[in-house]
Parts: sequence; C-alpha cells; structure tokens
Amino acid sequence: MSAPDLAVVYTTRDSMRTIERSLLAVRSIATRIVVVDSGSTDGTVERCKALGCEVFHRPWHGHERSGSLATQKQFGIDRIEHEGWILLLDSDEIPTPALVESIRAAVERDDHSIDAYLLNRRHWYKGGWISAEHPDRILRLFRRGRAHMRPRLVHEVLECEGRTARLSGQLRHESWLDFSDALERALRYARASALIPEERTSITKLLFNAPWSFFKTFLLQGGCRDGWRGVEASTALAARSLFKHLFIAERRRGDRRKRRRPGLVSTPSATLATHVDLRPEPVGSGRAG
Repeated sequence: MSAPDLAVVYTTRDSMRTIERSLLAVRSIATRIVVVDSGSTDGTVERCKALGCEVFHRPWHGHERSGSLATQKQFGIDRIEHEGWILLLDSDEIPTPALVESIRAAVERDDHSIDAYLLNRRHWYKGGWISAEHPDRILRLFRRGRAHMRPRLVHEVLECEGRTARLSGQLRHESWLDFSDALERALRYARASALIPEERTSITKLLFNAPWSFFKTFLLQGGCRDGWRGVEASTALAARSLFKHLFIAERRRGDRRKRRRPGLVSTPSATLATHVDLRPEPVGSGRAG
C-alpha cells in the first residue's frame, strides 16, 4: 500500500526514549518526515537519519532565552512545500495503530470541506493509560497552508481558521518517565509560566489552586481508578499549579524591587530572544518509506 500525501514534523532534543517508536508508528503513512532538533547528544539525530528522516538543527535554549517552542514547530512546518497534509507530533507522542489508520483514511479521502483534524491524546504512564487531563483533543493533522502555530510561551497551540473534525484512535503521550521526572517537568513548566507578564497570582490562588487541581484530576477525571499511578499524576499536576504561582509571586516581587531602584533597566520576559535565525541548517536527509 502506497503512502498518502502526508508529511510528518517532529521537534526533538535527547528523545531516544520514545522517538524511534513514534517514527516506526507513522513511517508507513508518511511520504516525508522532517525532524527539527535543538541539540541532541544521545543519538537522536543519528537514529532519525537511519530511519529515513530529514533532520534540521535549530538551537533552542529554553523558554527564558529562546522564547516559545512554537517557533521550532513552525520552522518545521515551513519546510514542507509539496505534501498536501501535515501531521505535527512531539517526540514523546506515539499514534496507536487505530489512529494511524484514521490518519491514513482522512488524508486519502481528502475531504475539501475539512482543513484540519483533532486527535485524542491521552497520557500513558508506568505501563498503562491514566485519566489525568483526559479527554485532551488537540489539533495536529492539517492541510498545508491552513494552520499555523500561535507563539504562546507555554502550551503552544496550532490554530486553524477552517472547519475541523475528529479522528478515532488514541495519541499515546509518554511525557513522564516516573514521578521524579513528572515533578521536574512540573518545575520547568512553572518557571516558564512565570515569564508571561500577564500571569497573576494571589494568596487565594496559592492556597486553593493546587488542592483544586488534585481534586479535579483524582476524583472528577477518574484518577482514583488508576491506583498509585493516579495519585502520582494528580500530585504532579497539583505541584505544577503550586510551583507556577510561587514563581509568579517571586517574579512580581522582583519586578517591584527593580521599579524602586532608579537607573535599573529590566528586560520584559515577553521580549526575550526576539531575534530568531530561520535559516535551515540541514544535518541529514532522506525519505520515509
């Protein structure tokens, strides 16, 4: 069976834990796979090249220095010039066989009344599905030229102004390796969120947002049915909320101190790393079969 008119775009950095399984899942439906790597040292680039991907190196130094990851994703999207459809994936997202067939059918059907499709993403943690942040329907498959990245500092999103539909099957999200990794990711997210000038906090939010997050995930979303995996996931998301408001409070106290010190000029976080070099820097090429 020939591959449909589809290009797949990834962003990677030290992604060996999951990238190979994700590539193998989509290789049969892709005519081209583009990987935008920001400096892997664990063999990710070499493995992607071996699997037939076209790899571009584009530095990204974190939210504070380089801004939103949306610029990395848009860079990859802009490399696609011929394929009619684009599937945008993170390196820790693995389409299930049912989703792969749904994508194949949608691209081959090429319904001109639909410009993009929503995928059902779900967390996979310690050997099984979990209920945290589910359902999570995200736009990831779209007609070339009909969607673009909105450069939010965290949780960047793909936007499409045309009509969308949903696909069946699951997008397996293997974001967390273990509880320690989940907490480290929560800390990084919180630090990035605190860079957004519009973000605000209060004593009320510090006291109640984290407990509410745990209650919502563990009870309302059904994390209680996931056993200790549900406890860990709910705790990690609650910690993310708490860390976020603590970092926002720290940032605002620092801003007030700077305003009280004449002659001290601070750079707003929203303007960090506004200069972006969009020239491609290919380090390998190939086609997906």
